[in-house]
Order: sequence, then C-alpha cells, then structure tokens
Amino acid sequence: MKIKPWLFLTISALVITGALALSTAYEARQDELRALEQECDQQLQQLREMREQLEDASERLQELETMLLNLQRTELIMNGAPGALSPSRGGRVSVVNMPVTTPSGFSAARFEQAFAGTLLEGLGSALVQAEAETGINALVLAAIAAHESGWGRSKLARDKNNLAGLGAYDGREYSAGIKFDSRTASIMFLAELLAVHYAPGGCYYGSSHDLQGIGARYASDPRWAEKVAGCMRVIMQRAEVEA
Repeated sequence: MKIKPWLFLTISALVITGALALSTAYEARQDELRALEQECDQQLQQLREMREQLEDASERLQELETMLLNLQRTELIMNGAPGALSPSRGGRVSVVNMPVTTPSGFSAARFEQAFAGTLLEGLGSALVQAEAETGINALVLAAIAAHESGWGRSKLARDKNNLAGLGAYDGREYSAGIKFDSRTASIMFLAELLAVHYAPGGCYYGSSHDLQGIGARYASDPRWAEKVAGCMRVIMQRAEVEA
C-alpha cells in the first residue's frame, strides 16, 4: 500500500515532535537529578562540618573539665587539704613540697586577672605555653617570676627582660644576670631549666623536684621556697577575687 505524501509528512512530524518532547523531558529530568545530587553533596558537606564542630567542642569541653579538676586540686594544695595529692615519699602535700610537674589548671586569662595592675601583665599566654611545652607548673613559674622580679619592678626585669634572676648571684645580681630578647623567652628558659637541670638526674637536682629541692640550689635564701609559695597564694587569691 502506497502512503500518501501528506500522511507521511504528518506521521514524521508527529514522530519528530514526540522525540523532541522526550529529549526535552529527559534533559529536564537530568537537570533535576544533577540539582538534587548537588544539593545532597552540600548537605553532606554541612553534616561533615557540623560533626567536626561537635568533635572540636567535645575536645574543648574535655580540656576545660581537665583544667577545672587541676585547678581544684591546686586550690586543695594551697589550702593544705589532706589527700590533695599523694607524694611518693608520704606525708601531707603543701605548696613547698608539691611536685613542680603538677598541672596548675590556670588559664592565660586567670593569670591576667591576677597580674592586673602589676608589671607582669601580658605574661599569661607565655606561662600557659611554657607549662604545655615543658610540664612545669605555670603557677610555680609565675610565682618565681613575681618573687625574683618584685612583680616585674626589678632592674633585671626592666632592663634585661630577666624575670627570674637567672644568672644573677649575690653581689653581682645585675651585671651577671642573663639578658633576654623578651619576657616570654625568660619564662621559657626558666621552665626548661626547671624541667631538665633541676629534675632528678639534673646537674642542679636538690633531692626533690619541688620548691624545697629547687631552692636548695636556686637561691642562697633558706626561705626562698616559702617566699615563692607565698607568691603562689597571692596570685591564686588575686585571680579568685578578680574572677
């Protein structure tokens, strides 16, 4: 049977139109799928970011809890509470026989609260960093600096950034004192000195790694440990009052 030209053209047009419609619908569907895929990828990325934020928040919370526990233990030791810490040699722990590697629980902000109005302002971050890197209690470092420098007023502190009387000795306190590029360098030097040379096996080890043992070689004053301990109490009190 012979198909008439006009019918052939009509059928062809319908076929082409249908094909075009299907192609257009297919492309639209593909566009929808691509948009949906992109939206899913964005949502997945947001979920990953939220998970990372939650993990960071959890780690920060754990750090804060640990800091609080360390601070509470420091306060117990300051108050002479029994059982605050059990030293290997036995007996009650006091400020002068507390191991200097005991975590302080102090933050940079708490130090700044304690140093407000003194010439030791601005040392909070350096003290916290020194404890993190060497393990030496930042409150001990702060108290030594406060005692040796007269709360930052000494000539060594002002002219040489030497906050701990490092290198100075009786009769030649200023001339023999080490000069540092910054107060931060002075604090880090002190922390490393206590962590290495005043620790068991170190060349300045004085039979215990606490203020009593350190004072035996660090200073000629037999009451050095008690005076540094007094500065620790003052710093603690000032931080509590300001807080």
